[in-house]
Formats: sequence, structure tokens, C-alpha cells
Amino acid sequence: MKIILSHDHADFDAVASMLAAWKINPDATPILPPKQHSSVQEFLTLYRNGLPFVRWDDFKDGASVTHITLTDTQDILSLRKLPKNLPTHIIEHHPQEREMLENETWSGEKVGAATTILVEQIKQEEISLNTLEATLLALGIYADTGMMTYGGTTPRDIHAAAWLLEQGAVLDTVQRFLAAPLNTEQQALFQTLLHHTDDREIKGYDITLCTAQVQERIDGINTVTGRLRDILDADALIVLVQMPDHVQLVARSKVDAVHAGDIARLFDGGGHPRASAAAMNNVTIKQISQQIWDYLRDNIKPAVRVEHIMSFGVQKVIADEIISDLVPRLRRIGHEGYPVIDNGEIVGLLTMRDADKALEHGLHKSTVRDVMLAGDITLNPEDPIALLEEKMVDSGWGQIPVVNFRDDLIGIVTRTDLIKHWGNTHPAQTIEQPKISADNIQGVLGENILALIKKMGTLAQEADMTMYMVGGVVRDILLQRPNDDIDFVLEGNAISFATGLQMQFGGKIHTHEPFGTATWFIDEAVASALNLPFEALPDHLDFTTARSELYEHPTALPTVYRSGIKLDLRRRDFTINALAVQLSPISQQWRILDFYGGLADLDNQQIRVLHSLSFVDDPTRILRAIRFATRLNFNIESRTLELIKGALPMMGRITGERLRKELNLILEEEHAINSLKYLERYDIPQHIHPNFELSDNTIHVFERYLASHPQWQIDNEKLVWHILFAPLEHIVNICERLLFNQQTCRAIVQTSQLLQRSSDLEAGKPSKIVNLLRHATDDTLVALWLWCDNTDIRQNIEHYHDTWQHMIPTVDGNTLKERGLKPSPHYRTILETIRDAWLDGVINNSREEDALLNRLIMELDDDSA
Repeated sequence: MKIILSHDHADFDAVASMLAAWKINPDATPILPPKQHSSVQEFLTLYRNGLPFVRWDDFKDGASVTHITLTDTQDILSLRKLPKNLPTHIIEHHPQEREMLENETWSGEKVGAATTILVEQIKQEEISLNTLEATLLALGIYADTGMMTYGGTTPRDIHAAAWLLEQGAVLDTVQRFLAAPLNTEQQALFQTLLHHTDDREIKGYDITLCTAQVQERIDGINTVTGRLRDILDADALIVLVQMPDHVQLVARSKVDAVHAGDIARLFDGGGHPRASAAAMNNVTIKQISQQIWDYLRDNIKPAVRVEHIMSFGVQKVIADEIISDLVPRLRRIGHEGYPVIDNGEIVGLLTMRDADKALEHGLHKSTVRDVMLAGDITLNPEDPIALLEEKMVDSGWGQIPVVNFRDDLIGIVTRTDLIKHWGNTHPAQTIEQPKISADNIQGVLGENILALIKKMGTLAQEADMTMYMVGGVVRDILLQRPNDDIDFVLEGNAISFATGLQMQFGGKIHTHEPFGTATWFIDEAVASALNLPFEALPDHLDFTTARSELYEHPTALPTVYRSGIKLDLRRRDFTINALAVQLSPISQQWRILDFYGGLADLDNQQIRVLHSLSFVDDPTRILRAIRFATRLNFNIESRTLELIKGALPMMGRITGERLRKELNLILEEEHAINSLKYLERYDIPQHIHPNFELSDNTIHVFERYLASHPQWQIDNEKLVWHILFAPLEHIVNICERLLFNQQTCRAIVQTSQLLQRSSDLEAGKPSKIVNLLRHATDDTLVALWLWCDNTDIRQNIEHYHDTWQHMIPTVDGNTLKERGLKPSPHYRTILETIRDAWLDGVINNSREEDALLNRLIMELDDDSA
């Protein structure tokens, strides 16, 4: 025999989900729990004859049960003579609260009502419903979703309810049982509860506890609670009613931080995050109230406050500044509004819209004071989001300055911040705050680096600073790529933090005050103090004060000012590099901060710039986009490609040193050949210098270099430029553009000249080849070898490098001096002639060498005569 059960104090979702389970398995028997909500009892009193339910007291055949289907709960009610460890299938819409037993299976899904899960199956299996059945199923969904208004409501609940309407569900009946009028007793209870409230704010949330004592049992307290919830503007409402035989608890919550079901479970009750109930015997309201307040104080998660969404650091303007002088700078910064300061106090807000209007109307000499929104409207970091909303509505300001307890301006919170917060707390689909696991970090970086990162987080918390791991290391951990270049950003003084590390653990630090950065160098003594193996640690860690940047003009180096993590990440080049992992406080550890869509771009394998002027601010980001695209095998997002093309003329304004540095980084990449193809495809070399181009042949030779080349001791960084520039004209001009030193430039020019004479290297005498190559550097020799795809030429270059250039005659200047020759330029002529004879095989031993020397001396004497 199969049976269907649900939880005690059954609500409409419990009863409706049992009906739905029976429709799917009509050979099972749905057994009503011992107790139901009063509205459920009323419905069953009227319509039980049309439904398949068996009363609890009427079922006496527990011993014959072979299978249980359990809906809207994870706990089985105790049924007389029920065998233990029966096969049990659980259908639930609340999170799994315990490990499943061997005899249990689970079909839980996160939707607004358990009935929704079963209605979807009924629809899929095309099971027919009559009007009464469809109406009860609709009651189950509407009741548990608060008439589709609770935060846990999903599109699936709405689609299921809509399908039930198509099957004949009657909304008038749904409205009748979910919004029934209060009877006389309930109205009196309502008034009593309304006048006995205890309102408290806990961690940013408003909690109301209503109490009443009655002489007779009253049904429908949940209905009364619903009416109170509509009147009392509380984040959570708890009702306690003392009746003759027990205390009834009903809880309702609007926010995730206050879990109504957990409150009821303190007293062996049940429910879900938004609604719950419990009944207690042999206790007083006073005892229960205190227990509830203690629980809430210890378990409510802090409410989101202004400090959680604001930007630390703010650009301000002075009340007496002239608008026409100010606007160009403000446009470069790009914010919508700026606090106005007069004698150190906030006196208003200047919006870009008002500043631009003033200029349009010819008010060039107006001051900020003349056009600002006047007022001293501010917030504190600890203020709740509700106060932010209230001030924005009342003032009309889209940006509210944030001050500390001394009224010092420390940041700003904007309408955009509020919209993003609203989007995070009211997602289109239920999403969880993304986190990175410690196991993931350990798997990529190793257990010792993980221990080091944890240590930094702990030390930052002790220093009362918020710390983040940022940038490329976060990206690569998520991509499971090794990266020992670990960067930390602190919302606080990074130099002070690094100095503290040095004092506690030793090592050296290097600081840069203008940018608020510090590098801590890790030696063996530091590793020992950290109790970590030295060989497993990076040689340094970088710490940066959270900052933002202002580019005074395109391609300029930025001006820096302090900010919060959001603005610090905004100054990064691409979304995938603008990710952060929070390390402190420890309660928020491993939380991923993704303000700009970097996680989605990692999933989509694309490089996307953060804002439309990014390449104008710093055109070297064009080269970085190509470097990351080829390194990660990502695509460059289409809009980013458009912005690259539009910013190419700006390449001419970048210093040669910065360009050369970025190009060297590209050429050092494993897949540099793909980067070169990218560069040429978008005409980037020509925008560096008009004579700089990368032909297909050049790219082919570079590819040959990556595949194989002579194993000579060479400077790879310089060699690549010999390869790339060898076939070009105006090499000196290109080298000057990239600020190569004169020695390197001369060597590259020589490579180019020798390449033009490469035919002379093919069949000439060894002495001729030596004279041609005598001043060539190893970089030049390798570049020629790569460019000349000819076996004879390559062999001659190899002979020159390995043997010919080292050929030295046995005679030298001392020999000539002993033979009576006075030092003169003839020394060189005689010695080179003898060397060439050795190279070309004219002489092969010292006797032949001596004979040649005698002949050359005689010829010299004859010439002198």
C-alpha cells in the first residue's frame, strides 16, 4: 500500500501538493495531517466529498504501507504501526536540511510552492483536472507565494498558476479563502495585537513583536497576522497569542535575513523563509518573547547599509570656482554629480547637467554656487538603504555625499549604486553571491600560497582594513591557470599595512607614495616568520591603496586619488581583469566582486573593455587586448573592436618606451604569432610608425624562429626586432620612434643591409663571407639565418659563427716587428691577407704561411722601392 503525507498544521500548499501527488499516483492514498489551518479546514469542510483525502484518525492500516510520498516537508509524521525505513520519496521546495537516508529519494527544487513542482509534472503528463482540483492546486501556489508577491516567487509558479486557470481554477474561490474577512473574535484579537507591539531595530532591520492573551481558543491567527503585516511597516512580524491551552506563534518576514521558518523551528514548529507557525505548551509569552529576541540578535545577518554600496573617495568642487574653468576637468572625470564645498562644509551638489546648461546659456563666468543644487544633504556609512531612498526622493539628488562621524566627506553614493543594489536583491532569477572556494585556490596556486593569502586576510582584519585580491591572479584562478603575481588592494593605507608587515615579519618594502603602493619582498627570514617554506612563496607581494584615476588629457599618465574597491576596479583595462576576491573581514572571505560583468565574459571567452573612452585614455590597452586575447584564446568583443579602431590615431601620442614595452610583452607570449596576425589585421603597426608593417613573409619568418633556430647565445628581446625590422625601409626612424638606443639601432640596420646582400653569402669564398659578416652581432647572424631559407647560406652563416670568425694566423704583429717591419697600416693588410689565405685554403700549414709572409714582405719592399 502506498500513502501520501505532508506536515502537521497543514496549509494550502501542503494539502494541494498531496492532491497533486495523488493525481500523478492515483493508487496512493493521501492522508490529511491531524491539524490544518482554519482556512484549509473550512475549504475541506465544504469540498471534502469531491477530494480523495482520508482523515488521519480514519487511517488504521499503517502496517501494510510499502511506500511513502512526502510533500512540502522533510519529516514524516508518526503514524500508528508504520514500519521503519520504508522507501520514501520527498517532494519539497525548501532547501535540503539534512542528509538523505538510504531509503529516501529527493525531488526538491527552489520554487515558491511545492505544488508548482507537481503541477508541472501533471501538465507534462497531460493529466486532466476538474475545476475543484484545479482550484485547490491554485490555492496551494497562491498561498505559499503570498499571491505571487513573496521574494521567493519564480516564473515557474506564475506559469503553473496560469495553466491551472486554463484548467478551470476559480480565482474568486482563491480570493475568498486567502483573504477572508475577519470574524468578531479575530477583529478583537487584531485590535489587541495592534496595541501591544514591541518594535526593535536589529542590525538594520525593523522587527515587530505583537502579543495578546485570550480566554478562548481562536482560529485563523495567521489571517489576523496577514492583516497586521499589511498595516505595520516591519521587515519581520511575529505574533504570539496566549490561549488557555497553549501559545500560538505566527511569523511573517519580508527579508531573507530574517528566516521565519527558523524562528518557528525554535519551538518545534515549521514553515519557510517568509511564513511559519508553531504551538507551545507550558510556557509564557514573556519566556518565548525573550528567546525570540535573543535568537534574532544573534542570528540576523546585518542589513545592507550605505557603506556596502557607496564609493569611498570622491571628487568635489569649491563653491566659488568658475563654471567654464571647471567643466573640462569634470567631463574628463565623467561623474554625474559633485559635492560642493564651502569652508570645509557641504553646501550643495553640482550636476553635469546643470553645469552644461549654464554654459549653453552663456553663463561662462558663473560660479558653482550660482548653478548648484543647494543643501547640506548627507548620509553616514551606517545609514540603512531605506534612508538613502528617502533622501533621494525628498531632495531629488541623484548623488548623496557620505560623511563620517566628524562630518568629513569620505565618499558618495549614487542612484546607479542604488539601482545595482536593487538588482542584486531583486534578481530576475534567484542567484547566489558568487564565491571562489579555498580548494580552488589551493588547486591552482598550492597550499602554501593559500596559507599566505589567508594570513594576509587575517592580518588585514586585525588592522581593521578591508582587503581584496585583485586582477590577473583572480582571473587565472577562475581559469585554472598558474599565476604567482599576487596583487592586494586595501580600503585603507596600503603603505601603512606593508610597513606593519615588515615590522612584524621582516623583509624589505619599496613604497611609492603618489600611487599609494607598496611592494613587500619575501626572503628566507620572512618565510620562516610566516612558518611557510621559502621556495614555495613568491619573491614579493604588491599592496595598493584603493584608488581611482583621472586622465588630464588622452594618453597622459593618470592623476590618482583615493577611492573604494568599486572605483579601483573601474580603472582596470578589461572586465576579466576587474574582478576581486574579498579576503577581509573574514565573514566575507572568498566573495567575488564583479561590478562590470567579468565573470560572464570569462564564461563567454571574450575581451571586453570597461568603458568607451578606455582606449582614448590609454591606447596601450589596444596592445594589451591583443595580448590577452591570444594568451587566453579569447575573442575581442565586437564593440571593443570598434573602439580599438576608433582609437588607433591615438597610438601616435604614446611614448616609444611604453609602446616598446607592451610590444615586447606581446612577443614574449607563447602564442605571439597570433598576436602579430592580430596587429597586422587591424593596421596597428602602421599607427605606431607609417613604415612599420608586418608582411605575411615577416610573420612566416617569425613563426620559423619560434619553431627552431641555431642554439647560439643571443638576446631574444633584441633578436625579435632584428627579425621584424630586417625587410623594412627607414629603420632608423622606426627605431627612434620606439626609443631604441643607437647601438641596437645600428645592429638592426646592419641586419637589414646584410639581408639585401644575402646572395653574396651563398657561393662566395670563406674570406669574402668573413669580411661581410665580421661586424655582425649574434642577433644579426640568427636573423639572417632565419630570413635566408637557403641551405648553402645557412651553412656558411653557421661556419662563420662556429669556425671562420675564430680563424687567427700563427703570425702576429710581433712576428712582423721581428722581421724588421715598422708598425704601420701594412700590418693589418698583411695579417688579413694571411688569414684569408688560411680561410680559402691557399695555405694549410706553417711552412706555407711563412712562405706567404716572405712574399708579402718582398712585395712591400718592392712597392717601397
